[in-house]
Amino acid sequence: MTKEENEGQKTSTITDKIISVIAVIAAIIVGRLAGFLGIGAIAVGWFIYDRTKEKLGRFMAVCAGAVSGVAIYGFAGFAVLSWL
Repeated sequence: MTKEENEGQKTSTITDKIISVIAVIAAIIVGRLAGFLGIGAIAVGWFIYDRTKEKLGRFMAVCAGAVSGVAIYGFAGFAVLSWL
């Protein structure tokens, strides 16, 4: 492994940790404001990000995770309101 690959891997690991911490903080904030539906949506978004970051690249994976989280939240909110 070359020095550049090692530095790139360290940067990738640090970035992944930062994104994970942001997701946890967002889940706490959204959980307070929007309840468990928001926490579930953030969990789904993080899962999508984690599974697609190697294939799509980090930026597109973050976008895909955000879009899927918002979509899940909207679908879950619609499902809950349909029961009422």
